[in-house]
Amino acid sequence: MPIGGYVKMAGDAPGDVSQLDGSDLPSKSIGQRFAIFSAGVAMNLVFAAVVLPIVLALGVQFHSTRVGSVAVGGPAWVAGLARGDEVRAVAGHRVDDFNDVIAEIALSGSDQVELEIVRARHRGDGTAAQTDLMLVRPEKDEKQGRNVIGVLPSLTPTFDLEPDGPAAAAGIGPRDRVVRFNGRPVASVEDFESMRIENRDEVVHLGVVGPNDVERNVDVNVRPSPVVSCLVGVKPCVNLVKSLRGAATRVPNFLCPGDTLVALALVDRADAVAQRLTPVRDTDELANAFDRAASHDEALRFEVRRGGATVLIPVPAGVDRALASDIGLVQDPDSRMVRLIPGYPAELAGLPDGAEITTIDNVVVARWGDIKTRIEKAGPQGSKPARALAIAAVKDGREVSVTLTPRIERLPVDFGLLPSIEMVERSYPMMEAVRVGLSSAGYMLKNVYLTLKKILVHEVSASNLSGILTIAYVSRSLVDSGLPTLFFFLAVLSLNLAFLNLLPILVLDGGHLFFLIVEKLKGSPVSERAMGISQLIGVVLVLALLLFVTYNDLRRFFP
Repeated sequence: MPIGGYVKMAGDAPGDVSQLDGSDLPSKSIGQRFAIFSAGVAMNLVFAAVVLPIVLALGVQFHSTRVGSVAVGGPAWVAGLARGDEVRAVAGHRVDDFNDVIAEIALSGSDQVELEIVRARHRGDGTAAQTDLMLVRPEKDEKQGRNVIGVLPSLTPTFDLEPDGPAAAAGIGPRDRVVRFNGRPVASVEDFESMRIENRDEVVHLGVVGPNDVERNVDVNVRPSPVVSCLVGVKPCVNLVKSLRGAATRVPNFLCPGDTLVALALVDRADAVAQRLTPVRDTDELANAFDRAASHDEALRFEVRRGGATVLIPVPAGVDRALASDIGLVQDPDSRMVRLIPGYPAELAGLPDGAEITTIDNVVVARWGDIKTRIEKAGPQGSKPARALAIAAVKDGREVSVTLTPRIERLPVDFGLLPSIEMVERSYPMMEAVRVGLSSAGYMLKNVYLTLKKILVHEVSASNLSGILTIAYVSRSLVDSGLPTLFFFLAVLSLNLAFLNLLPILVLDGGHLFFLIVEKLKGSPVSERAMGISQLIGVVLVLALLLFVTYNDLRRFFP
């Protein structure tokens, strides 16, 4: 298939014996050599220009640009983007695939980006789709090494079934939707995944709706995870204010980003905490605190940690529980306060709910990560069983010490239900496909250039680069999506190769073209010694890049 390749030309390498009949490469004119070295890049471009319109006319499978989940407190959450909203354009550029949304955000910089969206409430209700425009300010995610807005793609309402898995064995079919989990309503696959991760029951009662829209009950014998977990039954608090939106931004003298909520408290005449009435360790508890604060008792205050100090904030007038949805709470990585999971060693040993752990085995813990690490180290080591932990904590100024042994479990989280990203097929009339295909080719080339530029200025991490292992994995996964989708990927790959081959590195076509330009300006060929050194440097650079992207692939597949 004409997607590039390598052809050895007579006299190409330094030191090659010259052909006396003038048929070797150095004997050709600069224009002829330029055409020869441009041929591979040109073929890459021609392949993409021919293939893209054809496959777009036939129909290509893309990841839907519908939003599946929005990270609380993230840029998209602040702007008001919601689950089910469909992104049509980013910064004025049409997006056909959710990966286009990610790429446009990553390359946009830290300034505000305009999104064109179709609200979830405007679809499926018989009314014409209405587009809204919103501004979002991306933030840098250091772990991913790029700008993000905190959104994930939409998942299909049904699951891929693992053959002979627990769900299939219980009678769940590929077109069934899960609508209830142990009696709790399930609004989406994302909801199911949250409940699955928190599940501790070996048998789970699911409410399932089939193609006939009739709900039936199914009992699933959940398979335990192959990973052994060392648990004491504590989890972190989600009470750090990351951001505010909507009504919360209009409440004067109230919460600020960076605040850590502690509790709704009753104060005495000296304005000191007399009693903590309602702890605030997550959004639900904050909503409950707002309910209790609706009595407008002048002695009520929100106890908040701000800048290393504890402050007491009066309850705002007209407060209600709806205000909690406009306060973005996230886990505080520097907090040592824990919540208890009922029935686990920490609760059974008498550790108070909401206590702040200070030491484990006489080792000071400074943050949640330290607590998690010390607990994991108490797990079984070879033939040795889990060992006991001595935990010291503080609750309401009272010191508490408990000794407990972690519980070793294989958590029942494997249902044999595999979520999949929602796919949509996009196709165009032939003439429109030509226009869209050629404009898409230009758009992709521009993004390759911008990506390289952003990597060089450290705005995008080089860890986002992929190599041959990812190419092989993606190619194999796209085979099931049909030949048009596979060829679309090959066209994208061909455009990437075209750009990379134009880089001024001698072993690549771009390096040869660069030296031809130098020869034209200089009036004579570059010396063999300079060519040899440049070629050696080029080989080292290309091999280093190959090793680096392969390392990225291995780290991605085996984290």
